[in-house]
Amino acid sequence: MFEKGNLLYFKDYIFKNGNEPKNKFFLVLKTIENGFIAAILPTKVESLPANIEKNHGCISFPEKCICCYYIPKDIIVTDNNFSFQLDTYLYAQYVFDESEANLLSTYQVEDIEFKGKLLDEEFEKIITCFSNSTLLPRKFRKDQFKL
Repeated sequence: MFEKGNLLYFKDYIFKNGNEPKNKFFLVLKTIENGFIAAILPTKVESLPANIEKNHGCISFPEKCICCYYIPKDIIVTDNNFSFQLDTYLYAQYVFDESEANLLSTYQVEDIEFKGKLLDEEFEKIITCFSNSTLLPRKFRKDQFKL
């Protein structure tokens, strides 16, 4: 379930920052030794300046502290033809790690829906976008956590 490239949908995802639980997409970026994974929560929230042109793919302006991967709505992104119903954003600074054991003890399997495996080209573009960003949390640029 928690294999790299898998797009999941959690019912009532519990945020680490204490925000109210809500249904949330969850993209596995990497499996890390000792049962940990690197992941990101795709969002419909756009945090880009209005003057930045949005094209499908990496949007990177290090001088403005921006590193985002943009997926327009209705673009097929998985091997089973899944597409987001809204424009979707993935921000490098929000990559986090989580233990599989914690996820499986917090959520029932029926509360996690497999949406598909990201297309190889799409997944590689996300990893390349984030790997080249100084906004990616430091531990994901080093050693066994490196994306």
